[in-house]
Amino acid sequence: MATANTRTMLQELAEWACALRFEDIPPRVVEKAKLQILSVLGAIHSGARTRAGKILCETARSIYGPGNSILIPSGERVSISAAAFCWAGLSVSQDYDCYLLFGHTGHSAVSASLLTGELLGSAPREILAAQIIANEIEGRIGASVLLGPHNGQGWSFIHLIGAAAAGSRLLGLSPEKTAHAMAISFYQPTYVLYPGFMGPDSKLLTGANPTMVGLQAAFLAQKGFTGALDILENQLGFFNQFAYYPLTAMVSGLGKQWVTDTLAYKIYPGCAYIDTTVDAVFEIMRRYEKDTGEKLTLEKVAEVLVEATGLTVEMDRLSKSGISFDPLNPVSVNFSIPGNVALALIHGRLTGAELTDENLARNAEQVKSLASRVTLEHNLGMTVEMVRQMEPALKISGLVRTLSIRGLLHAQKRINRQYGRRMGLERKDVLKFLREQPASQHLSRAGRILWKLLGSLFTSRPGWSLGDADLENFTMPFSARVKVTLADGKVYEHRQDIPNGGPGQALELRRELVLGKFCQEASPGLGTNRAKQVSEKVLGLENVASVKNLLEECCEGKS
Repeated sequence: MATANTRTMLQELAEWACALRFEDIPPRVVEKAKLQILSVLGAIHSGARTRAGKILCETARSIYGPGNSILIPSGERVSISAAAFCWAGLSVSQDYDCYLLFGHTGHSAVSASLLTGELLGSAPREILAAQIIANEIEGRIGASVLLGPHNGQGWSFIHLIGAAAAGSRLLGLSPEKTAHAMAISFYQPTYVLYPGFMGPDSKLLTGANPTMVGLQAAFLAQKGFTGALDILENQLGFFNQFAYYPLTAMVSGLGKQWVTDTLAYKIYPGCAYIDTTVDAVFEIMRRYEKDTGEKLTLEKVAEVLVEATGLTVEMDRLSKSGISFDPLNPVSVNFSIPGNVALALIHGRLTGAELTDENLARNAEQVKSLASRVTLEHNLGMTVEMVRQMEPALKISGLVRTLSIRGLLHAQKRINRQYGRRMGLERKDVLKFLREQPASQHLSRAGRILWKLLGSLFTSRPGWSLGDADLENFTMPFSARVKVTLADGKVYEHRQDIPNGGPGQALELRRELVLGKFCQEASPGLGTNRAKQVSEKVLGLENVASVKNLLEECCEGKS
């Protein structure tokens, strides 16, 4: 716990956020942040066409009322609370956002920065700086509770502190008031209960409520409202309530390493762990058409086997944990490997249009039929390889060296108890891994990684900082191998290691994919030409004359 003579973590975060200049941010990080804006705006356009998205916006308008902030894509002027609620809710609605290593920050980082900047008439460079500040703080807070009850989108509380930080930056608050804004936002941190996330419409509130509350915290702090500045590290504070083993060292390295570097842009609606599977399905479909001159249709597929990492397998299992699961529910499909394989094969694409209630109802029998032929298996070798590829960038062994065996075992027990099973390390998966690979390969991969990590537990424990990592060269290896067996017995197989749009892929290719996503999802409302014009302006955001005009151009019926 901090004393009167020491700075708290929030005070340190606030000092960095206030001191950061746009010129201090590496150009590559700025470029990735602009692609994040395009990705989130594309998700908002798509989400606004869903049944749940329409309800969300209608309700926000009636409850939070009119104002000076823009509601995309309708163009209506509503209160900033209504706009933040809707933007963040729509961007999460189809899981069509973007994510970085330690959180899905875009819902709040993009929404809070653009909306506050538009309201205040802020310079585009300041808006980008605020967005990146939100990314950096949110990512570190998510990482600090990695060994806890939540993960990924479940870290909904990061939107509180990110929106508060972005809003404070654009309001020009002092470090003291910025720290209080973040403290106010974390007084009542959101706690996701997964049955409400994996199936029903309540999922949309994951980003909606905390982004709105985080912005409110910044405006409260502006007028002198206060919060508990030690709310992160206090014995009764956030870390001890939201982690089984807090990794507080993750809240470090600001300005040295940029978690924005690890951004991955989703080009399909759905959880991050479906991406490589869908990539592989489309590659198989392309190869089949090249070989035969015909489309690969539903009737030609006998069965599909998907092998993937433990993360993908646990996602698919978790999706079926509640009574809300329905293979024809747009939210449930977000987390279903069989459902996404079926949709990809049926339509030859996977966009927001395929994830609507209407489309799923229209193709119900085909989806059910094909999904029943899909088998998902954990490939432990891929999970081991994922850790191996992350080690050089994250310096995992250095972090582990600072941890206690007792603390790690305690965290593992609590996680296993929470989910009712050994997460990702089922005995049958280990035995299969040992059977299928030569002993020499065990030693060169799993054995060496395990030995290195175990060895680090018994050596000296120097300090570790996220600043020691190499996030610029981080890769996101959520590997998947898809094997499609046709009715005539012929087999097509493809393995995808890096998801299209993910770090590890050339930035030029990722830029092309994000541009395609935005134009695809915005064109139904804006038209093809205007969607392209808007995307070009976003990519040159630091030089646009008016962010307000740009946001208006993102809306339907505007010229």
